[in-house]
Amino acid sequence: MNQQWLIDHVIDSMPRIPTTPSTDRQYLTRDEASAIVDNTLDHLGAFGDETEYTYMRGHRTRLIETLTMIPKADHEHARLLDVGCYGYMAHWAKVHLGYADVVGIEWHPERKESVVTRTLKVQSDEIELRSHNFDISCGEWDIEGRFDTVLFFEVLEHINVDPMGVMEQINRSLQPEGTLVMSVPNAISYKTLKEFLAGMPPWTYWFYQPDLTHEPRHCFEYTPIVFQSLLAASGMQTDAFRTIFAYSSPKNEQGVLGVADVLGFETDELGETMIAHATKTREGVALRHPDVLYSPDGYYKNIYPRLQECLENRIAAVHDHVLAEDQKLASQTIELKESREISEQSNREITESLRRELDELTTDRDAHRSWAHDLRAKHSDLESQMTQLLFQNDCWMQQEQKLRAEIDQTNKTLQDAETRAASAQSQTDSLAQENADLRAQVDELLFACDCYLQQINDPARCVQVIRQRRFRWALDRSKAIARKTPVARTVLRPMYQNAKRIIKRRM
Repeated sequence: MNQQWLIDHVIDSMPRIPTTPSTDRQYLTRDEASAIVDNTLDHLGAFGDETEYTYMRGHRTRLIETLTMIPKADHEHARLLDVGCYGYMAHWAKVHLGYADVVGIEWHPERKESVVTRTLKVQSDEIELRSHNFDISCGEWDIEGRFDTVLFFEVLEHINVDPMGVMEQINRSLQPEGTLVMSVPNAISYKTLKEFLAGMPPWTYWFYQPDLTHEPRHCFEYTPIVFQSLLAASGMQTDAFRTIFAYSSPKNEQGVLGVADVLGFETDELGETMIAHATKTREGVALRHPDVLYSPDGYYKNIYPRLQECLENRIAAVHDHVLAEDQKLASQTIELKESREISEQSNREITESLRRELDELTTDRDAHRSWAHDLRAKHSDLESQMTQLLFQNDCWMQQEQKLRAEIDQTNKTLQDAETRAASAQSQTDSLAQENADLRAQVDELLFACDCYLQQINDPARCVQVIRQRRFRWALDRSKAIARKTPVARTVLRPMYQNAKRIIKRRM
């Protein structure tokens, strides 16, 4: 592999690299990774160190995105190496990704132990992590065995001695066809462009600090081309590559992204962090000192001519964009002029039409006034007629109320008369019944008298007895009943007189 081939290979292959690893292996979904990170944050917020909690909360998006790029263990003895193992990535790899053996590298120069053991605990899940204590940029790594997966996050930009030497040790630590998941900051992110447009240094650390121990500074910041060149030179084939907006979002950076679009950059190239998923394809590095990283002379001799073509293409694209915008603006200007002329003509026609309509309205105004006067007169007549009708209606309503009162009184009188008639009828029926009873008694008496006269020899005596007793009682009874009720007296008088005549004839 030579320098020219390396850069040509990277430039040609980058547009075709997918953002997600292939489905040959199993990976966490974004929702699963989010739940794992948030659960750890909850634990740290309640029980952990404030520094760890602040760091993980600030890097939450990057941790979730990175966690989705790490393959799950594909056999029961799978081993994983976490280089620069600050945080809980090793814990997640063992508990949630199924790695049987998880080993770390983290340099603590103040400590003398070659292996530092520390406990990582989230809720009830606890592991003991063995972390090798040495500087990864100095010499060969003294680590037993090889690993199926190596994690290398946010460390390479801090290496100030031979970064390709570190990549060579990573190659040695990986099994054949082992997986490297690696992330570094993106030196051409939207944030860099924003600082450049504002006139500030486009670096992550651009404030002067004489004390370099206050925090680990970036010794070199990588771009996608340099990062991919480094992986290819290290004997790795990139399977998936993405940049992420870890501390902002495209929605919040529309202005800067608009400028980047004019310059020919895609939005998904401008995230603050680059994450790569690569597979080891050979033993040992393919190119120990790539010019793109180590040699200014080699860069301008071998690399820059190829990049110059890309630059010229971007400049031409910007030029074409500007020309297109100019042509679009000129076309819009012509359209505006034509539209203005059309509008002026239309306005003149509308003004003339309005003038004609105004003349017609003025001509018809007198006719309208006369018509309105006639309408007012008719309205007055209608109001007068309405008043008379209302007055007549009131009179009719009063008469109706009077008639209703008379009808009610007549109905009441009829009801009283019906009541009295019903009472008289009841009394008449009672007297008729009593008269019928008297008739029956008289008939019985007459029958008794006939029988008695047939049995005795002295009729005169018989009549006298009857007169004195039975008939006298019957007559007295009839008189008593007649005296009680005038109506009965009137009704029974003929019957009484007939009975009296009959009795006298019998006597």
